Amino acid sequence: MRPAYGDSEPALNRSVSRYESLDSLRGLAAFGVLLTHCLQIALPQGMLNHTPLRIFVNGRSFVIFFFVLSGFVLAHAIWSKVGKQTYLRYAARRLVRLYPPYCIAGLIGMATGLVAGRPDMLMAFASYCAALGTNLGISINPPSWSLVFELRISLLMPFLALLIARKPLLALGITSILFCIEEVLLFVLHIGQFPYGADTIGAALVITARFLVCFAVGGLLAHDVKHQNRVWGVIRSRKWLFLVLAYLLMSVLLDQMSIVGSVVMISLALNWTALKQRLEWPVLKWLGRISYSLYLTHFIILQYLQQQFGQMLGPQTIALIAIPVALLAAEIFFEFIERPAILWSQRV
Repeated sequence: MRPAYGDSEPALNRSVSRYESLDSLRGLAAFGVLLTHCLQIALPQGMLNHTPLRIFVNGRSFVIFFFVLSGFVLAHAIWSKVGKQTYLRYAARRLVRLYPPYCIAGLIGMATGLVAGRPDMLMAFASYCAALGTNLGISINPPSWSLVFELRISLLMPFLALLIARKPLLALGITSILFCIEEVLLFVLHIGQFPYGADTIGAALVITARFLVCFAVGGLLAHDVKHQNRVWGVIRSRKWLFLVLAYLLMSVLLDQMSIVGSVVMISLALNWTALKQRLEWPVLKWLGRISYSLYLTHFIILQYLQQQFGQMLGPQTIALIAIPVALLAAEIFFEFIERPAILWSQRV
C-alpha cells in the first residue's frame, strides 16, 4: 500500500497485500493528478468546470484522498504491530521509506531548474530537503507540498492511532474540534481554503492541522472497518448511488467534500465485490505499484518538456507526450530509487 509508506509498501518479499483494491485506487488517484496537470496546460482555464470531467481540474481532491487513505492504512498497520516495534523503529522505517525518493526527485527538479536558468535553486533545494514546506522549497517540485505533510503527520500517527484504538469517541470529538479550529484560523489568518506551502510557523501549524484531520478521518474509518463497519452498512444497499455521490463530492473543489468522498470510495473499494474485482486488473495494480514514483516525478517531466519543446510542439502535444513519458519515468524511478528504499526500510 502507498504512500502510507512505512508498513504498507507493495509486496516484494511477502504475500499479496490484503488491500490491493485500495492500492489500485491510489494508483488511479496519482494518474488523476498527472491528468490534471496535463489538462491545465492543454486546455483553456475553466473549460471543464461545468462538465462531468470537472474532477480533473481538481488534482487536490486526489491528494486529500491520499491523506485519508494514508491515515486508514497507517492506523491498520500500527495496530497490527502493537508490541512488536518501538516508535523509533516505526519513525525510522517511515523516513527511510519516504525520504530518499523524495530527496532524489528534488535533486532532479533542482537540475531542471538550473537548466532553465533559475538562480535560487540551491537555496530552494536546501528548504526542500529540510521539508520546511516553504513556497520556495516546493517550487522545485510543486506536488511535493503534500509529501511535507505526509512526513510530518505520519510521525504523529502512532499517537493518533493509539487514541483511536482506546477512545474512539474521544478521538472523534477531538478531530471535530480540531476541524472547527483550523477552519476558523484559515479564514482569520487569510491563509485561504486551498493551502499548499507556508512561509511562517503559524501558517504551517494551521495547514498541518487541516491535513491531520484527513489522517484522523482515515484512522477512524479503519477503526470502524475493524470493529463494526457501520459506514458500509449505510452504503451497502445504495452502492451505485454512493459511487456517483463520491465522484461528485470530489469534483466540488473543496477539501471538506473530498474527505467525505474519500471515505465513501475507500469503503466501496473494500466491500463491493464487483468494484474490487475491477480494481484488481493488472494495469491498475501496476499503477498502484508506481503511484509514489509517478506522483514524485510527473510534474518535473512535464515542466522539462514544456521548457525544452513547448514552443516547437505546442501545449496540447506536450500534454499528450507527457503522459506515456511520465509513466515510463515512474517505472524507472520505482525500480532504481523507490524499490531500494522499500527494501531498506524493511531491514530497519
